[in-house]
Amino acid sequence: MSKQKIKILGLFLCLGICSFSSIGCEKLEGLKIPYKKDIPIQGTLIAKVGDLPITLEQLGQEIQNYNMLTDNAAAKITTREQKIAYLNEELIRRYLLYFEAKTKGLDQQPKIQEQLRIAQINILASQLAQDEISSLTVTSSEVEDFYNLYKDQFQQEEERRIREIVVDDEAAAKDVLIELLKGTDFATLARERSRAASAANGGDLGFIKKGARGPNFTRFDIVVFSSSLEVGQVSNIFKDKDGYYIIKFEGKRGGQPKPLSEVWDEIKTNVLFLKQQQKLQEITSGLLKKTKVVIFEDKIK
Repeated sequence: MSKQKIKILGLFLCLGICSFSSIGCEKLEGLKIPYKKDIPIQGTLIAKVGDLPITLEQLGQEIQNYNMLTDNAAAKITTREQKIAYLNEELIRRYLLYFEAKTKGLDQQPKIQEQLRIAQINILASQLAQDEISSLTVTSSEVEDFYNLYKDQFQQEEERRIREIVVDDEAAAKDVLIELLKGTDFATLARERSRAASAANGGDLGFIKKGARGPNFTRFDIVVFSSSLEVGQVSNIFKDKDGYYIIKFEGKRGGQPKPLSEVWDEIKTNVLFLKQQQKLQEITSGLLKKTKVVIFEDKIK
């Protein structure tokens, strides 16, 4: 994305995020939001446009939003000079446009009033939700209980070490199986009889995960990862994409739950999120009991 496009997107993003707080510095008759000239500035004053202050903290948030829009390091704003340029070219310009829009009475247009109303709802609802959940914490016992309850969800993917012999037809596969039943070494037979690329390594595929060979090896996966196949056991003959197979299951790893220490932070985050959602649900349920809500479903197309 070009730097110019990033600047344009940054302007619109910041307009969406910050315009309400800027507009709130004037009296909005339609919303009946009082404005007091003596409201203390929340932060370090770095500029004033008319009566409206711009703070260092506001500039910092704007630049953070801007930088998030690009993964191009060269386009990010990092130096003092770049920050001053952004202040002049974006923030101050926006304030000047705001004053001109007020002069032209754009803030009195019904569509603008509706947007301001929605912005106020979103901002206040978001702040209330944040205030209500900010004190919630997660205890060690809650993390441990969650882990024990959902231990299966933290299962490490099982890998199996497999050797294979692949031949062209069933008759050849039966001859190989007879040799194996007589006690002939699997790796030796793989080198002599298998036509797979793995033959040079005695048929050794190493440790593989289910599905590692792709969607065309469905039967292979079923046999290799069968719960009835035990370590050291040789499979029966089966047919799959490249011919007739016989495999040997030589070892496995994984398949056990990850240790709690490895997933502690992940669980803590999940539990906190669940507690936050439960708290907000309780608040909403209580408010629904004392607030009339009417939904006109027939109007929804």
